[in-house]
Parts: sequence; structure tokens; C-alpha cells
Amino acid sequence: MSGISLSWENKDRTLLASGTDSYEWVDSSCPLLRELPKVEIVGPEAPKPNGNVLVIGDGLDALCALDASTTILADKIRLVYIDPPFNASADVKCYGDTMERSMWLGMLRDRLVALKPHLSDDASVWVHLDDAEVHRARLVMDEVFGDGAFVTSIIWQKRMTRESRSAFSNNHDTILVYAPSGPRKWKTTRNLLAKNTAQLDNRDNDPRGPWADAPFTAPGFRAAQQYPITTPSGKVLTPPRGRSWYATESTYKNLLAEDRIWFPKNGGGSPRLKLFSHQLRGLVPFTIWSNSETGTNDEAKRHLLSIFPNGDVFDTPKPEELLERIIHISTQPGELVVDLFAGSGTTAAVAHKMRRKWITVERNIQTVCDFTLPRLQAVTSGEDRGGISDIANWRGGGEFSVLEVSPRLGRPSNNSCRARIEKLLSSRDKIEAKVAG
Repeated sequence: MSGISLSWENKDRTLLASGTDSYEWVDSSCPLLRELPKVEIVGPEAPKPNGNVLVIGDGLDALCALDASTTILADKIRLVYIDPPFNASADVKCYGDTMERSMWLGMLRDRLVALKPHLSDDASVWVHLDDAEVHRARLVMDEVFGDGAFVTSIIWQKRMTRESRSAFSNNHDTILVYAPSGPRKWKTTRNLLAKNTAQLDNRDNDPRGPWADAPFTAPGFRAAQQYPITTPSGKVLTPPRGRSWYATESTYKNLLAEDRIWFPKNGGGSPRLKLFSHQLRGLVPFTIWSNSETGTNDEAKRHLLSIFPNGDVFDTPKPEELLERIIHISTQPGELVVDLFAGSGTTAAVAHKMRRKWITVERNIQTVCDFTLPRLQAVTSGEDRGGISDIANWRGGGEFSVLEVSPRLGRPSNNSCRARIEKLLSSRDKIEAKVAG
């Protein structure tokens, strides 16, 4: 820790969910903090050990309840992705986006603290925000995980349209990435992005097929890698100042004999190493993610409308392509993904299609009733053909259970939604196919 921290009113207190959508501060001596939230099974499917679970309730209450009364959290969490309300005072459908700042900070801090003991040694935590609170959120995450856990800030291009009424047309969100083990250790277990074979070319009609090329130089001075190279045009080259050739002279001659060295500029340029498809390693992720690679809010909204054509959907849902990249980088099949702000259920839907285990939590029972549950049912039944279904070769399968965790401060009442959820669960087809590991 750097010794620098953010202060806010009631920082020494805990923020508990209250009723349907409120929060209240409680002191550390409050007996409620020692009480376990009540857990109820919704529908006919009891949760299985290490099974997929949709939880209706607040994230902090859900973590306390699952930790104490089930085996669902027996596995350590490999990835946490949360997309909390941005607290930007925006007019958005389906959820509130305005909290008193100290409550927003306490809400984020308390739920990250509750997650921390359940993280695996190679876990990562991704928090998706916009400019309204991201700078304060980073200080909160520094305090929870240590500033040495910071990995990077991802800039995601969320829209293509231009907003002409603003001082600047904001077209990006920021995703903070933290790894409790530190970026150097986490790098050894995270996945690279797939190589782009579309960039391969066959500029010399090599019978082995298309290839990419890389500089035949390396940083620093190495005496064994300082030697003259004569290009096909007759020019004699030495390594640029402060660099060496990529390999020793004997290795260079072997590569040249194998036709693995290419000289651009009609044989007069500096040597390049030819790399065929099977020799290309994956790509280290950039920190700027364009819409062409990871989709936009508008594309995600169109996907939701294909599932829910008769009603209003979220204004700014996240595209499955964005979550596919995050889950690919951070996890392996079979590992546990957790989202405490499920919304329309994108994280769980993508994790399911990618054969990961998941726990997703949504406090608003109306949202669960209208979006989260029906969407996840469409995923397991194979009816959802959008998003990454084709990329993941997803045709349906798997299962999940639904739990309701009551807040420790006041019980929300929405009996009509509860009845509708139970009806949806009891009438759905029983899919016996298991998700491939």
C-alpha cells in the first residue's frame, strides 16, 4: 500500500441492503452483521455443489449466505466481473443510477471485501465504470487489494454514434483490472488472445503457405549477436545502435538456409524472421478495445431485443463479445466466474456458453423476472442463437438453480414476480445434457 487512501462519510460503517432497493449504514457492533441472511430455494431445482446459481438479492448478503449455508462457494473464484451502477445520475431503464457518493463508495468497498477471501491465487477482479466514479473506485480497490494488485485500465469503445450536444462525445467506458497476486504473477496464468491468421500472407510464394514476419533484432548489446549481414541486394548491415541481431550468426545461417529470413524492399531492407501459423504465439491484449472486436452497447441492445421483442430492455447492456474476451483472458473451462450485478445476465450467459461455472446475483426481482431468468433459460435451452453462440459453438445444455437471499434489513415484497419466477422454473424443459468440460 502507498499509504494514500480515500476518505468518505461513514467509512468506518458497513452498508447493508434494506428492503427492495435501499441501503442503510450500520455500526460494526450491529447484531445484524453477525446474523446470516435467510436463503430460500426458488423453484424445483435445489442447488448442487459447485453448481451454477442465479441469486435474487444483494451481493453482500448473497456472499455471506452462500459462504455459510451452502457448498456453492466451495471452489475458489477465478474471475470477478462487476458492472455496478455508474452513479452518473443518468436516466436509464431497469435500474437506479443515483446514490449518495459515500454510500456508493461503501457499497463497492464492502462487496469487494466480502469477495476477497473467496478469490483463487490466480484470480482477477474487473470493475466496469465510466468517468463518474472510476478515479475514486481505483482508490477503493487499492485499499482493498493493495495498489500492487493493479494490472491495467481497459478502454472499451462502447458506441459509434457522436453526441453533438456535449463538450466531448464520450464513446468509451473504463474497466479496472486487479489481480491480488500482482500483475507479474498473474501474467503467467492469464490467456493470450488468439492469433489473427487473417494477417498472414505469402509474399514470396513459399510452398509452406502464408506467413507473418517479425524484426530480426533484439534489445541490448550482446557480443555474440553482433555480426554483419549481407542482403540479397549486396548491402552490408549491422544491428541498429543499442540492439543486437535476434540470434547468433550460426543460427542466422541455419534460418537463412531454411528460407526463414525475408528481406523487404526488394532484397535491400533489414532482415525479418518468417513465422508460419503454427509458430505464432497468442497476442498480448491491448488496453484499448475497439467496437469491431468487442461490440457496442447498441449491438448488445439489439441482441436483447431479439430475445425480448415485446418490451423495453436495458439502455446500455454489455455485448457478449466483450465478456467473451474478459472470460477468455481470465479463466479456463470449468473455473468459477462471479458477477454481483447481473442485470440482464450477460456475464452468466457468456460464462455458460464458454463452459465456465458461474454465480450471478441480481437484487431487483423485477429484473430477474423480466430479463435475467428468461435469458438464462434461453441459453440452456439453445433458443438464444445470438451473441457468441456461433463462436462458442453453443447449441444449449447445462443447468442452474435459483436462490433468493433476503436482506437483513427489511424484506422486499413482490409476490407477483416471485410467483411468475416459480412458474417459469417449474414449466421449463428439463435439459439433461451436461456442459462439456
